[in-house]
Amino acid sequence: MKCDIIIPVWNQPEATRECVENIIRKTAYPYRLILIDNGSGPETKAYLEGLKNKSTPEITLIRNEENLGYVKAVNQGLKVSNAPYVCIMNNDTVPGVGWLENMVKFAERHKEIGLANPLCDGHQDLAIDEYARQVSGNGDQYMEMNQCFGFCTLIKREVIDKIGYLDETFGMGGYDDTDYSMRALKGGYMCASVHSAYVYHKKHVSFKAMGAKDSFTIKGQEAYLKKWPRHLRVGMTLFTGQNTGEEKVENALKGVLFLAREWCWVNFWVFGDKEKNKRRIEAASRNIGMPLHQNIKYNFMPQSFANLQTLVRIIERAFGTKRRKKYDAIFADNKKTASFLNLFYPIHTTKIVLVKPENWGDEQSWKKFLSQAGRAS
Repeated sequence: MKCDIIIPVWNQPEATRECVENIIRKTAYPYRLILIDNGSGPETKAYLEGLKNKSTPEITLIRNEENLGYVKAVNQGLKVSNAPYVCIMNNDTVPGVGWLENMVKFAERHKEIGLANPLCDGHQDLAIDEYARQVSGNGDQYMEMNQCFGFCTLIKREVIDKIGYLDETFGMGGYDDTDYSMRALKGGYMCASVHSAYVYHKKHVSFKAMGAKDSFTIKGQEAYLKKWPRHLRVGMTLFTGQNTGEEKVENALKGVLFLAREWCWVNFWVFGDKEKNKRRIEAASRNIGMPLHQNIKYNFMPQSFANLQTLVRIIERAFGTKRRKKYDAIFADNKKTASFLNLFYPIHTTKIVLVKPENWGDEQSWKKFLSQAGRAS
């Protein structure tokens, strides 16, 4: 077994050198480096050509005389790769010890996972390797995600064989990783953040050098939304009481997970006794094998003035900042809440959808509710 590590490079010789030398020192899993020189200047070009002349590790170097963009460069690497695993990696990353072997071990254990990221931020005052050794003790812990981010993505060969290469519509880059993750999902694969592997990401070194990160992001988003539905921001309420049974809580969680896996950002508001509800959610999560998910945020709140609390949150979002965008829909678990929130519709203009508890565990019902919220599943 082997992994092909594909790294597009456009100048940034110091960052590139740090990335490559750390890979060479810290990677125990068998690998080949596939370096795409995307029209770099003399210093970076000379460094990469010098690497090629070394006996170890195995290196394939592809030289473009002009910058073809991130996506085309990655595809050049994918076309010459043949290993069971491929890792697409930015040159502004610094891997920690055990990074690749821990990701591959995780991927081997989880057949449903097609794409995986390592942890990428958090070492703070610790040395990168010290922090990497700490997180390696996380074992099989992970977070399910809707998308993997392109800074360091491990991909199984079977995924590439099934869905192909990156979509070159995305040009220089931006939303290409989101698109590829969506295509993987449609192909039957999930994405995950592996909590036992660490790769530090300096973030957007090449984009910053080009001075056009925002424009690439905007163009990428426009291209993405021509292919796929917009991701929805939704809230869901669960009112609990003394007689709330396990099945009700489990079905609510199934509904929340379905929404998250349908690329919704979900705020799950649980009203009632805070500590008791936290224990209920933890127990129900274990019972149904509920994973930690990137798109789910839990909020445990008292039941007094619950409808008013919900309304305040909806209105805050309706007139909020760019970072806290308006909710597309609220899924209310009882008629009283739905009616109350609808009274103020002219103010918040957020769709309120009544979802009866008996429908929470049914995916077909949720597809209908999503359609009511403004998007077909």
